Amino acid sequence: MLLMNRTLLKLSKGLWGWMAAIAGLKMVTLIGAAAFAKTISGFLGNIASPSLTVKDAGAAILSALAAAFLMLCSELLRGEAEYRCTARARTGLRARIFSKVLELDAGNIEKIGPVSAITSSVDGVESMQTYYSQYLPGLIYCMCAPVYLFFQLKGASLTVAILLFAIAFILLPLNNVFRSRIELLKTEYWTSLEDLTGYYLESVRGLATLKLFERDEDRTAVLTGKADAFNRKIMDVMKVNFLSFLMTDGMIYGAVLAATGIICINLVRGNVSFSAALMVLLLSYSFFDSVRQLMGATHTALAGVSAAEKVSDLLDMDTSRPYCPDFPKDETGYMGIRMEHVSHTYTGRNIALKDVSLTIRRGKVTALAGLSGCGKSTVAGLLMRFFDPAGGRIVLEGRDYISFTPEELRKHIIMVPQSVSMFAGTIADNLRIAKEDASEEELLEALKQVRLKDWVLEQPDGLLTDVGDGGGRLSGGQRQALTLLMATMNPPKLLLLDEHTAALDPGTAEKVLSITREVVEAHKITTMMVTHNMNQALELGSRTLMMDSGAVVLDIKGAERKGLT
Repeated sequence: MLLMNRTLLKLSKGLWGWMAAIAGLKMVTLIGAAAFAKTISGFLGNIASPSLTVKDAGAAILSALAAAFLMLCSELLRGEAEYRCTARARTGLRARIFSKVLELDAGNIEKIGPVSAITSSVDGVESMQTYYSQYLPGLIYCMCAPVYLFFQLKGASLTVAILLFAIAFILLPLNNVFRSRIELLKTEYWTSLEDLTGYYLESVRGLATLKLFERDEDRTAVLTGKADAFNRKIMDVMKVNFLSFLMTDGMIYGAVLAATGIICINLVRGNVSFSAALMVLLLSYSFFDSVRQLMGATHTALAGVSAAEKVSDLLDMDTSRPYCPDFPKDETGYMGIRMEHVSHTYTGRNIALKDVSLTIRRGKVTALAGLSGCGKSTVAGLLMRFFDPAGGRIVLEGRDYISFTPEELRKHIIMVPQSVSMFAGTIADNLRIAKEDASEEELLEALKQVRLKDWVLEQPDGLLTDVGDGGGRLSGGQRQALTLLMATMNPPKLLLLDEHTAALDPGTAEKVLSITREVVEAHKITTMMVTHNMNQALELGSRTLMMDSGAVVLDIKGAERKGLT
């Protein structure tokens, strides 16, 4: 029952005070219960005594009421302490998980997957907080309560005190017999939950496609099967829990029955007083209250321990990157971006780049074209420093990439992706993500560059027009134009266009391409355009590089480009 999980203990910073308070308040409740039992047993044991006066009876009643009031106050305070501990654990754990997720780059995010991040930060945290608010305080309490009760009962009956004390501590290792099985089931439970959650989210995202091809019923059948499998995992855990509680409760009630028999025999023989016998009867069951609480918390905390394994994989992920701010500068005086003999391979996949060398001239548009899988997106990912090359080097304006942190580098390089992410809110809200202090005049002037000013002014709410969830109230061309605008409101050293028109129809794509040309020329932004469309590459790029199988196979410049268009 000793669930000492290293990850959970490492994440317990700031919670130990609350956990100690919870355990301490439980002890206060137990002390109050013992005082109440002692008062009641003493009063009832002497109720037939001629020496008992009304004053004695009043004193006993007041003592009992005081003990009851103490227990009430400690229980109320314990509830508040558990709430505070739970709230702090939830916020602290989620903050750690989300902070780690934000540190991850594209490569690491692909490793863990968004579903794992969701289950870790939502369902996982709900299970893990129980470890702090119930299990660890219960463990501390369980170590103290039987010892305290032993000394309370040994004066009444040493035999009963020893029996109850021994059974209380036998229950702990006995419960471990079931724990290993439950741990295995809990691990299977979390795996099944992630599988079900991932499949459900994927089904919701692709619902339109499923309806289009009339495959929603097939998907529903698979989803039902996964839900049933998850339900079976829950039932398996509940079965083992039931068997565990059946055995431990049997021993607890058996021990209480044995204690009752022993004290009654001693009472009949005159070896103990009626008050002492009553004291034993009142406190016998309380001997196991702490153990029962711990066992209940253990089975709940096991889910937290299983979740902690997932969280541990996330938190232990190495997000450090090569960084050498004093790396010698390039003395060639080249102003732009240069990749020198760069190679890269993804884990478990073929070589993505093979000894690639290319230059992106300052103030010019360089197009990188080729079929899917040729390595274009890998070049884009390396330029954004989502990951580092396996070999070779990249230089920006005379500085090696490792002399920048990824965060510093991305202040100089901005990507406009194929799949645009906009946030629910107004047009102004989204544009001010790029430039927080931009005035309405600045925003309207910027919108003019992407041919959206007139459209915005025609809307009843103007800049306060709601774009909808994910920009759903805008057309694809409008979303892409706004994203391009956001990327250039603070002109970067490099604008990276990664298939930014691929999801648009030909007419809209041509319009966005025209807007792109105007914006780039107006700001004289160094630009790399990644595309599979050769015509677009030749039209927009002052230089076009063709890629195939991870290598640059053709370099089309100036007059050559014009001859091909």
